[in-house]
Amino acid sequence: MVYIKRIELSHFKSFGGTTAIPFLPGFTVVSGPNGSGKSNILDALLFCLGLATSKGMRAERLPDLVNNTYKGNRSSLEASVSVTFELSDAPVLDSEASFPPQQDGAEGELVADTLKTLQTSLQKQREWTVTRRLKVTKGGNYSSNYYINGETATVAELHEQLNELRIYPEGYNIVLQGDVTRIITMNAKERREIIDELAGVAEFDRKIVKTRETLEEVREREERCQIIETELLRSLERLAADRQKAEKYQALRQQIQEKQSWEKVLQFKAVSQHRHQLLSQLQQGESQVRDLQQALTSRQQAIQTQQSQFEQLNAQVKALGEEEQLAVAAQLATHKAQRDQLQQQITNGDRQIAAHQQQVGQIQTEISQYQQQFLQTQQEQSAYTRH
Repeated sequence: MVYIKRIELSHFKSFGGTTAIPFLPGFTVVSGPNGSGKSNILDALLFCLGLATSKGMRAERLPDLVNNTYKGNRSSLEASVSVTFELSDAPVLDSEASFPPQQDGAEGELVADTLKTLQTSLQKQREWTVTRRLKVTKGGNYSSNYYINGETATVAELHEQLNELRIYPEGYNIVLQGDVTRIITMNAKERREIIDELAGVAEFDRKIVKTRETLEEVREREERCQIIETELLRSLERLAADRQKAEKYQALRQQIQEKQSWEKVLQFKAVSQHRHQLLSQLQQGESQVRDLQQALTSRQQAIQTQQSQFEQLNAQVKALGEEEQLAVAAQLATHKAQRDQLQQQITNGDRQIAAHQQQVGQIQTEISQYQQQFLQTQQEQSAYTRH
């Protein structure tokens, strides 16, 4: 059986200082005149176990629960309530009746110490203490902390352990003023709800409702997950198709790169061959230019020779008679015709030389272009070879 063993109040409402109130087994009544603080003991119980709000403890705010005479000019105030429960009605081991007969020597002392330790451990196991401390600053800010057997705990952890003891915040473990009258005047349905609450059935009903709500949330979550799964499967199919396209693209790209590399090799070979052809044509053109220059030189020498002969014949004509002049004139006409023919040949040779020189210039320009293309092709070929 679980019952409250004692309540200890420190600076809580009308209780200044620290006051311990024991609750002995059996029927316990706290009596006193009006205003003596009987209801504050119940408020302290509600405060410590977190079973009511500040208004349920007849206060506007939690800082109003601190004793007024204790406030003064302090920078911070503190009120605390501790409730100790008796978890078992097994008799406590008596220090004299429980120990075996005293033995002499160290052996007896060891047995006595062991039994005392066992008694203390059983005493601690039978008691369960809950403490709540309220700290209030001078500015009106406050903090509230819960402790279970001296260790810090949250209000959720406290209520969880109280549920195991079948003590519920919304239950009827504590009947306040006016509750008896309200229970008597309520209808059968409301009274049945109270009985279910006291018997623990209402707690199971709440758990069923909560479980159903959780089940509904799980179903909704399952539907959302199914929708997400469908979308993911569609995305997976699209990604698989994209993957096939990407793999095909990579294969085609690799083939294109290989063919481009072979194309570069073929271009390199073609440029090299064309370069050799241009070089041979250049050599032939240069040879033709040299031959034409030699022919031109020989014809210029022939013209000079005929010019000197012409001048000699003119001198002879002046010295000879009319018949001889006619003969010399005919000879001069023949020489002049030959000279004109040679001059025409020289002009034609100059034209051929100019044409050949122009062709040589074009060939040299093409050679320089092909040399640049040849160097660029070599650089590309070396870069591809490195990769």
